[in-house]
Amino acid sequence: MEEVEDPMDEWFFNSFKKYHKLQMFGIDKPILAMDLSSTTAVCLACKQSENTVFEVLNLELPNKLYQLENEPDSINTSRDLKIKCGTLTTNKLIDMKTIFNKNKVILSKEGMNNVILYQLNTNNSDQMIPIISFDSKIDSGKLAINHLNDTFIVWGRENTWQNGKLFDIENNKCLLVCKDELNDATNNYVPQFISKDKLIVLNSNNGAFDMYCITNNQHIINIPQPEANMAKWFSNTAYVNLEETTSNNFQIISNAGDLVVYDLRCLRTPKIYKRNLFPECNNDININLDPGNLKRTVVSGFDENVYIIEEESSGDENVKLKFKHEGHLFIESEYSSHNKITTSCALWLPMCGDNTLLSSANNGSIQGWQYIS
Repeated sequence: MEEVEDPMDEWFFNSFKKYHKLQMFGIDKPILAMDLSSTTAVCLACKQSENTVFEVLNLELPNKLYQLENEPDSINTSRDLKIKCGTLTTNKLIDMKTIFNKNKVILSKEGMNNVILYQLNTNNSDQMIPIISFDSKIDSGKLAINHLNDTFIVWGRENTWQNGKLFDIENNKCLLVCKDELNDATNNYVPQFISKDKLIVLNSNNGAFDMYCITNNQHIINIPQPEANMAKWFSNTAYVNLEETTSNNFQIISNAGDLVVYDLRCLRTPKIYKRNLFPECNNDININLDPGNLKRTVVSGFDENVYIIEEESSGDENVKLKFKHEGHLFIESEYSSHNKITTSCALWLPMCGDNTLLSSANNGSIQGWQYIS
């Protein structure tokens, strides 16, 4: 009788030809989001599977991820993620943003008209400690951090209007209110800083977006939706932790699988519109730009895979699939046996080497990997 090869064994065997590094971890709950809290730690937003409790964990990354190719292990080499601290909430977690390298994280929760700043690792405590409550009067707001001037904006509905409030983090002071009466209060809006003083607010329901100057609280331009459909749209920008690293590109991706790229110097017409680049789904999509190559993007959330795409520099304004990571499908997990696996987030780890990422999924799997380009 012919022996049937196990797909998991086959994937692991082939991984030696695809990866310089591959480390696989797991926790016992679905992972909703991730954000780097420092060069050595990552915050996870999780949902406990059997109830409505949400959990935020700050984990120390193993130094095995930082090793150079062929570098031998030492007695101090760690291989596992280590929980440093965490917190629980019974309110639905709407958004989580870390203040990079400052041991702080901001949480936005449903049913609360404020957002809360937590301190990580206070006196070696395993609890995240709430230290500031920002009275935004916005329920279920989305967040964006401006790391260059220690401010953040929360955007959402206050009474019947959609607006954003910019806060000074250290002084708990509201600096300005951005209000656009043309915005539909029933839609969902997501803010993204594209520079120190420029903000884009994406209408996730249709892909339209507005640009604001936060220096003088001026609305600059509205760009209508790319195409009428029922898809949700998602974005990220080249605004990178602690550096004003900006790109002329602004890209949005729909969960119908479409990619649209705009040139910020000429927003009226997209420079790239690629349909059906990804498989259609009803999930939230996560997008992160490579800080070392602003033409390269990692995309997760469509299915069990993580996709790396790259804008071609040949002048034909096209995007190609650079790499597909399939590792989250090949783990042994009680959750995986009876649920559809979907990736939730992928982060670039430039401090661990080029082409190195950390990705997560709704089956509790976390994987650190460096692909061979």
